[in-house]
Amino acid sequence: MKLLEKGRLFAAILFSTFLAITILTYLPVLAAEESKTSTDAPDFSLKDLKGSTVSLSQFKGQKPVLLYFWATWCHYCQAVRPSVVSLRKATSGTDIEIIAIDVGSGDSLNKLKRFEEADPAPYTVLYDTDSKVTRSYHVEGIPHFVLLDKTGAVKYTGNQLPSDPIKLLNPGGK
Repeated sequence: MKLLEKGRLFAAILFSTFLAITILTYLPVLAAEESKTSTDAPDFSLKDLKGSTVSLSQFKGQKPVLLYFWATWCHYCQAVRPSVVSLRKATSGTDIEIIAIDVGSGDSLNKLKRFEEADPAPYTVLYDTDSKVTRSYHVEGIPHFVLLDKTGAVKYTGNQLPSDPIKLLNPGGK
């Protein structure tokens, strides 16, 4: 009987230690996540396919932005591309800016240019040469979408195109 009680005591201590370590490990991470404001969308400047510099900050205060991280070799990115094109056609340039950012990994600038020449996108296409912007947005799979409101606040982030981005930007229907 004493052996069983000692085993239970040992198990309780072991579980409590594991629980305490888990809490102490993840508490700072959770606190940091909660302290981030929704306006923490990192600014960036990248070149478009004509060599002009496009910065996220140029749209702040002007209009919402949908960032679309993708690559030419990504089958899922190609599958969602017609939906992004449809979104562009359904919204005016003043409703929302769509910026497609090629993640750079696995694509060269020349390959991207050839791809866009064969099937031009009706939105801005940028090339993230060293994937620095992609990493700053914590993109872990593509396609990846980040929807920012007019102030630069993140309203959505995920691997699926939101079904109604304009509604996400105006949840009250305003």
